[in-house]
Amino acid sequence: MSVTTWTTHRGPLAQSASMAARSLASIKHQPAQLIDFVMIPMMILLSITFFMGGQMMGSWQDFLQYAGPSLIAMGLFFAITSTGLSLYGDIKDGVFDRLTAMPVSRFALLAGRVAADMVKHAWALLVVGGVAFAIGYRADGGGLGVAAAAGAVLLFLFASSWAMVLVGLTAKSEEQIQTWMVALLMPLAYTSSIFVEIETLPTAVQWWAEINPLTALGDSMRVFLDGGTPGGEVAALLGWSAAIIAVFVPLSLRAYRRKLTG
Repeated sequence: MSVTTWTTHRGPLAQSASMAARSLASIKHQPAQLIDFVMIPMMILLSITFFMGGQMMGSWQDFLQYAGPSLIAMGLFFAITSTGLSLYGDIKDGVFDRLTAMPVSRFALLAGRVAADMVKHAWALLVVGGVAFAIGYRADGGGLGVAAAAGAVLLFLFASSWAMVLVGLTAKSEEQIQTWMVALLMPLAYTSSIFVEIETLPTAVQWWAEINPLTALGDSMRVFLDGGTPGGEVAALLGWSAAIIAVFVPLSLRAYRRKLTG
């Protein structure tokens, strides 16, 4: 009896692109996926700006100008939970069991999921950013500043998504993934300069707010959008992004190998 041997000469990056395309193809049958990625940042932007912005900075317009873009980034940051949920669902449904029978890089299987979700994040950033401009936000940094700020957001989301990959691989249930979101993501957001200036925070938490990765993200976005000169905040953002990738990519690959052999 002959045995079929599957081989491929495509590298991990090309395989990752194929896995991403496979994931994105499902949008044709489930277009609500795009709405899911837009809803969280849209709700955060509009609800906090209109209902809390005036209390924080005197008028919601001033609050929008200070915090609008970073609110969008925070909403997209919360939406990375979908990466962990989708990955958990694929494993639970046996999708990866079928794919691992083929000569596909283990890295490509995980990176393809992250890459597909990055496309959805970019879509959400475009839509919600357009809403922010429609209700009055203005960027003094012009088109180049907007592009740089968008790049900063997507870089940080890419890095952070790998943390959710690890969560999706190790979680025992979807509820546990959502618990991780509340326990880890929300404290990061609310102890940063996303909403307010660090000087207005209690002294006991200012030290953490200064090194918080979301502070680096929010401050970097403001520098780009205001047309300022990038400095330490951008260096901090790049450092955090590199560190998160360096830690969570190997841990995710290790967790995936254990799941295959466990």
